[in-house]
Amino acid sequence: MNYKLFSTLFITCLFFWQLAPAQNPSSVKAKEVMTFSLEQAQAYAYENNYDLKNSTTDVEIARKMVKQNTAIGLPQINAGVDYMDNVIIPTMLMPGVIIGKPGTMIPVQFGTTYNSTIKGTLTQLIYSGQYLVGLQTARAFLETSKQKNVRDKVDVRDQVADIYIRLLVVDEGIKILDSTYVVVSRLVEEARKSYQVGLIEDIDVDQADLNKSNLEATITYTKNLRNLGYASLKFVLGLNDNQELVQSDNLDFFISQVNRDALINQQFDYNSNLDYVLLKKSDYLTLMQYKLAKTAYQPTLSGFLSGSTSANRNSWNFFNTSQVWFPSVSFGFSLQIPIWSSGSRKYSVDQARLNVEKTKVTDEKLRVGLELQVATAKTDFSNAYEIYLNKVKGFQTSLKIYKKTMEKYNQGMAGSTDLNQRYNQFLASNSDYMQSIYTLLSQKIKLNKLMEKY
Repeated sequence: MNYKLFSTLFITCLFFWQLAPAQNPSSVKAKEVMTFSLEQAQAYAYENNYDLKNSTTDVEIARKMVKQNTAIGLPQINAGVDYMDNVIIPTMLMPGVIIGKPGTMIPVQFGTTYNSTIKGTLTQLIYSGQYLVGLQTARAFLETSKQKNVRDKVDVRDQVADIYIRLLVVDEGIKILDSTYVVVSRLVEEARKSYQVGLIEDIDVDQADLNKSNLEATITYTKNLRNLGYASLKFVLGLNDNQELVQSDNLDFFISQVNRDALINQQFDYNSNLDYVLLKKSDYLTLMQYKLAKTAYQPTLSGFLSGSTSANRNSWNFFNTSQVWFPSVSFGFSLQIPIWSSGSRKYSVDQARLNVEKTKVTDEKLRVGLELQVATAKTDFSNAYEIYLNKVKGFQTSLKIYKKTMEKYNQGMAGSTDLNQRYNQFLASNSDYMQSIYTLLSQKIKLNKLMEKY
C-alpha cells in the first residue's frame, strides 16, 4: 500500500490553515440559511467584513480631518470671565511731594476688593502658507484613504473568491471520495465472500479492508478541513454563528469563465494598476510635506477684534444693574515674520526634498516590479491552464482504467494487486485534478487583479 498517495490526497484542503471562530452547536436559535453566489458573497462582505468596516471608518475620519483643517482658517470666537477677590488690597508707594512732604514715600492702597471682567475675542487668519498647504495635504490624505479603501475591498473580494472556490474544489473531491467509498465497501464485502469460498487468500481481504480504512480516514480528515474552510468563509463575510452559508455557484461555472487567450493577450498599463495608483497618491502626500516644510519661511498674518467689560466693587454686588460696568473694544493685526532658526527650517526642507527624491526611485522600482509580476502571472496562468487540461485527461483515463480493472477483478481476470495499483493511481489522479482546478482559478484571480484598471 502506498501511504504517500493518501498523504497527498486533496492537497488543496491544506490551504485552510487560518483559524476561524468556532460554531456553537448548543445554540437554541433557529439557523438563518443564506444562499450566495460568489458575486453576492463579495457584495455581502463589502458591507459586513470586519476589516472593511474599519477601512470605511478611516475614510470618514479623513473627511472629518479635512473639515477640522478647514475650520482653522475660519473665524474663531472665544469668551472668558475673570474674577478676582483682593483679600488684601495691593499697596503702592507714592512720592510725599504730592502732599507737601518732599523726600518721603507715602503708602497708598489702589484698587477695589472685588473685580470682574467679561471678555470676548474674534480672530481671523488672513494668510498662512502652512494653513493653505496643510488644507491641501488633508484633502490629499482623504483621497489616499479612499484609494486604500478600494484596495481593501479588492483584497477582501479576492479573499472571498479564493476561499469560495477552495470550498467548491473540496466539495467536489468529497463527492468523488464518497462515491469511491461505496465501491470500496462493496469490494470488501465481495472479497470476504470470495475468501469464505476459497477463491482468494486472506491477505487479499486484509488489503481491501486496509484500503477502506485509509479511505475512511481521508474522508474524515478532508471533511474536517472543509468545515474549517467553511468557518473561514463565514468569518471573512462577517456572518455570525446563527447564520448558515450555502454556495449557489459551482466549479463548472468558474471554469467556463476562463478565457486563456483574452487574459494572456491583454495589454498591461501600470498607470491603471491599483498599487501604482495608490503609490501616486502617497507620492503626492510626500510632495505636500515638502511644500509644507517650505512654508515655514513665509509670514503669517491674522486679525483680531476683542471686547470686554469690567466691574470693580468694594462690596459684592455684581448683579446690581444700577452699578456701572466699564466696556472696552479693540481690534488689530498680528504679523509673524520668521527670520532666523539656526538652520532648523533649512534642514527640515532638505529632509522633505530628499523624501521626494526617494519617491522617484520607488516609482521606478514599482513599475519594473509590476511588469515582472504581470509577465510571471501570465506564465503561471498559462502553465496552470495546460496542467489543468492534462490533469482532466489523466483523471478521466485513470477512472476508466480503474473501472475496467474492477470489472476484470469481479470476473476473476485481475488480481487484488492490480486492483490496488489502479485504485491508488485513481486517487492520485483525482487529487492532482482537484489541485489543478484550484491552481487554475487562483492564478486567474491573481492575474485579473494585476490587469484590472482603476
